Amino acid sequence: MADIQLSAQLFDDIQQAVERQQPGADHGVTLQYLAAVTGYLLGNQTHLSGEQRAAFLDELCAFARHVADDVGERRREREGAAQQSAVGYWEPPKS
Repeated sequence: MADIQLSAQLFDDIQQAVERQQPGADHGVTLQYLAAVTGYLLGNQTHLSGEQRAAFLDELCAFARHVADDVGERRREREGAAQQSAVGYWEPPKS
């Protein structure tokens, strides 16, 4: 796989492109569009055999799973760190 650069701008651009195609599209619909685009582009790769396309699609799915797991783990770490670094004052209940 090639080295790719993800950015907030890229995500915004993709969401806006889908929004132009289907106003009101949520993230689930955007993901469906991305999957359809992936399938369309892969299906048009005439130099690949059916087996090669299937193998490449499996590799793409595994890559997507890896990215999703990595992003989720980083989010959980950030949320955990934010909870651990919370500062506050505790006062005993007044009787």
